Amino acid sequence: MSELNPVVGVSIHVVLALFGFTGNIFILIIHFLDWLKTREVNPCDLIINCIVLSNNFLQGTVLFNEICFFMFLAFYAQNWVINVLATMMSSLAFSSLWCSTCLCFYYCVKIINLSGTCFYKLKSALPLMVPWLLISSIALSWTMGLPAYWDLYTTTFFPIHNSTRNETLTVSMTIRSRCKCLFPIYMIVSAIAFTIIFITAGTIIFSLCMHMRRMKQSSETSGASKVGSHLSAAKTITLLLILYLVFYGALNTIFNETTEIGTWYFSLCFITIATFPVINAIILITGNRKLSNAIKKLLGINSGNVAADEMNVSKS
Repeated sequence: MSELNPVVGVSIHVVLALFGFTGNIFILIIHFLDWLKTREVNPCDLIINCIVLSNNFLQGTVLFNEICFFMFLAFYAQNWVINVLATMMSSLAFSSLWCSTCLCFYYCVKIINLSGTCFYKLKSALPLMVPWLLISSIALSWTMGLPAYWDLYTTTFFPIHNSTRNETLTVSMTIRSRCKCLFPIYMIVSAIAFTIIFITAGTIIFSLCMHMRRMKQSSETSGASKVGSHLSAAKTITLLLILYLVFYGALNTIFNETTEIGTWYFSLCFITIATFPVINAIILITGNRKLSNAIKKLLGINSGNVAADEMNVSKS
């Protein structure tokens, strides 16, 4: 079994964890400082905080998993250890995905304009709906993830490799499902979330095109800020969709019964998963005016529109 060097593997995950924790904790600090000023919780901030917390716990779980695998293999090889880690990673990954789905839905409802009483009622009730959407998303995620503890099991082999008269005993493990239905269920639940994200992205892009067409016909210039909001939301949702597709491709590869634990391919998939919270934090920061302005202030970058942007964000 070709394995990644333990020192290299742990070092990569430690570095990724430091970047991931830094970016996500930065988001939490900015939102906390903003809450101290207003004593109000913005629904968008609440959704982002749930995504950030899920990503932080996921980053920590992945780091613990890799440290145990590379440095404490006898402990890691126990079925209950692998099952607990697989359950936590699945539940936290679903939490991050479905909270991001809530964020995409929130952007879509806030940005687009549709005629009709039902839509206006939905738009006015959205701040009250957000906490319940998040609670439902997290409950669904852990309901999907917890069965993995009882369903998954590992098969362990000890192949002996002969090399120049020396015999080397190695460990080969794969993750399997007892009911053979857990992974297809994961794929279906993920596909539903991806479909919602794709629809919201398409709706915002369509709304953007219609708005730009109206501006062109009426020669308006006052709608430039709205176009910027459309573009920012469309970019954020599209990047999140691409990121989650790559992330779930790596996660499903790890849970695939034909993937051997510890191979280069397996380690590469885990590095991809460890990179996910880092890139997710970057997308959330760059796609949010409040967070991007805070980064500019921190880095000493002058921006004449920072104050105006922050006022627009607080109103939204």
